[in-house]
Amino acid sequence: MDQINVEAILKEKDLKVTPQRKAILSVLAGTRAVMNVQELFQEVIKILPGTNFSTVYRNLDTLLARGLLCRISRETGGDLYELRREEGHHHHVICKGCGASIPVKFCPLEAMAAELAGKGFLPTEHHFEVYGLCEHCRGKRER
Repeated sequence: MDQINVEAILKEKDLKVTPQRKAILSVLAGTRAVMNVQELFQEVIKILPGTNFSTVYRNLDTLLARGLLCRISRETGGDLYELRREEGHHHHVICKGCGASIPVKFCPLEAMAAELAGKGFLPTEHHFEVYGLCEHCRGKRER
């Protein structure tokens, strides 16, 4: 589990330090798994009872916009969230067993850049996630 100073992170990004933002970041810092908004909300209300679902949802947008979180599109629909632990552009591999998200530096768009430019296409965003089993979960299945 990461030991992070959530107040310092919020201040660094020029965000107001609120109990809700601190709770959201604390929950995400305490896991390597990605979480959907409902799972995150359930953990936040354990720390800060009385927090509204809409408050968590609004704060996710703010934290995403400031680069503190990563949003991962789920293969079955809906978004997953995790604390951004690495700066810069990266993608994720996600374990279907334990939910762990592992950042990877490889970007398939880089391999397509010349072809896209030759067609006059300017990509403005993209998503790339690979789902499978982490080493730990794979070992469990093989036993």
